[in-house]
Amino acid sequence: MKQLDKMTAFSVLLGLYGGLGLIGMPGISQAEPAKYAETVKTEYQYAAKVACSLLLPHQDGTLARGTYRTLVNIHNPTNKKITIAAKVALATQFGAEPGPFDVTPFKSAVLQPDGAVGVSCFDIAGYFCPINGVCVDFAFLEGFLVVKSPVPLDVVSVYTARHTDGDVESIDVQTVQPHKLQETVRIGSTEPSKSGEGKRIDYPPKGSSAYNGQKPKQMCGGIAGFPCPDGMKCVDDPADDCDPAKNGADCAGMCVK
Repeated sequence: MKQLDKMTAFSVLLGLYGGLGLIGMPGISQAEPAKYAETVKTEYQYAAKVACSLLLPHQDGTLARGTYRTLVNIHNPTNKKITIAAKVALATQFGAEPGPFDVTPFKSAVLQPDGAVGVSCFDIAGYFCPINGVCVDFAFLEGFLVVKSPVPLDVVSVYTARHTDGDVESIDVQTVQPHKLQETVRIGSTEPSKSGEGKRIDYPPKGSSAYNGQKPKQMCGGIAGFPCPDGMKCVDDPADDCDPAKNGADCAGMCVK
């Protein structure tokens, strides 16, 4: 029941944001029409499950308490250069009203012949900044990375988990099967984001029992390069076991004054 209450409260918060322009934020209906940089014709769709602990271990009741990481590897098996598109769909409460952040805009990537890319948890979180001028700072998130392609791909998800401290304790590798689905995808807005730009909200919201009494931090850095608001800087988070000085390429930091 606590989890349902939390998700309901967050859905209400997002609904208020979309309908009323909460705290001076522009409502979705008031936004300027999006300008799209390109379109991609696709024939195949892959939905890879993602479970990510970003600033805190999962502790909201959806998964056992611990630290989870997802890495989605995407390989182009053809001898031609292709463009693929991807978006993120959050897993929200069943029956809840859709909110403005449930599904992100698409981003595109070019795969060379026999080329491959990896999408990490921090890349996935980057899909939520900005959306209509708002960035979502996730303590943890669950959902799907949805990949669309003009040709069949090799899509493999790697999942690791551990207790809140220590080395990896479990690993699982899953091959994602395609669905045949023809669609012309519009790639997200051409409007670039600037450092510190955009309103920010926390998920779960500040004060939620999911934080277990801990003060939520604001994530920054990592491979996605999340910026800090004006007047704050990004420093390494000493509470995690990722050290950028020891080849921790995807280490997330925290914003401090």
